[in-house]
Amino acid sequence: MGAAWQVREHIRANYPDGMGKSDDSARLFATFVAGPIGSFCSHPPDTFKTCLQGDIEGNKYKGYASTYRTLVAERGITSLWAGMPWRVFRQFCAIFLFDKINTDLAPLIFPHAFKK
Repeated sequence: MGAAWQVREHIRANYPDGMGKSDDSARLFATFVAGPIGSFCSHPPDTFKTCLQGDIEGNKYKGYASTYRTLVAERGITSLWAGMPWRVFRQFCAIFLFDKINTDLAPLIFPHAFKK
């Protein structure tokens, strides 16, 4: 999520007549970049966590390394990204909203930090 504002500023600076015409259009395109990248990188650890939480007694999953081995042995390496489309959509919405809220509300809540 931390990359979204940097991508947004890059789009605003380099594509002022296209997708960087407004903050919101640049934000939209920035979330198309930052959302999938962040989701792809963070999805396997989230899958491990979910498996561990679901196995309350610890019968099948003993820890992160064990969960990795079990998932790959049972369903292959792609199982680490099971449910990825939903996560990308959710991250896309969250990144867009967090960036919008931060940009619009931070100057109102902390005006002393935004004095020119």
